[in-house]
Amino acid sequence: MTRSLEDRTGLSTADVKFLGDIQTYGWHVTGVFPSDNKTGPYWAFSIGLFHTFHHPEVIVFHPKLNSCIGLVNEIGQQVKSGIRYEITGTYPDILNDPYECAFRSMERCHYRDYLGSALWFYEEDPFPTLQCFWPDKARKFPWDDGCNSSVKDSQPLLFAPTVK
Repeated sequence: MTRSLEDRTGLSTADVKFLGDIQTYGWHVTGVFPSDNKTGPYWAFSIGLFHTFHHPEVIVFHPKLNSCIGLVNEIGQQVKSGIRYEITGTYPDILNDPYECAFRSMERCHYRDYLGSALWFYEEDPFPTLQCFWPDKARKFPWDDGCNSSVKDSQPLLFAPTVK
């Protein structure tokens, strides 16, 4: 059962804001950075898109935390306006340049490592999540041969690869 947006008894100030964002805007964004002494990309993810709009949650990885948060919010605004993202095709209207984003379904085995507060919100209710990918300057995605290594290293592949 998904956590109630109205019952805030005993919750921390941060958790009250978290639920308030979902109630007010339709989603909340959580930004995450590598813990001390660890390297790796930043990431951000939505909580509430599935609850409010019946659209999968979204996770984005990027070398800059503000970029992650901005991308998730941009996707949230577009979902709120009625756009639905799928795992087929690419989408040109997310980034503010000529590059297109692609989405893949995140495997549930990665949820605990990357989506902690979403698990807290949804409790035992299952929820889908899409990972949003951005390409390198040659428009290659991390799974493409020849993709720039910094772009590839910034975006772990958290989806099931297709068998060739």
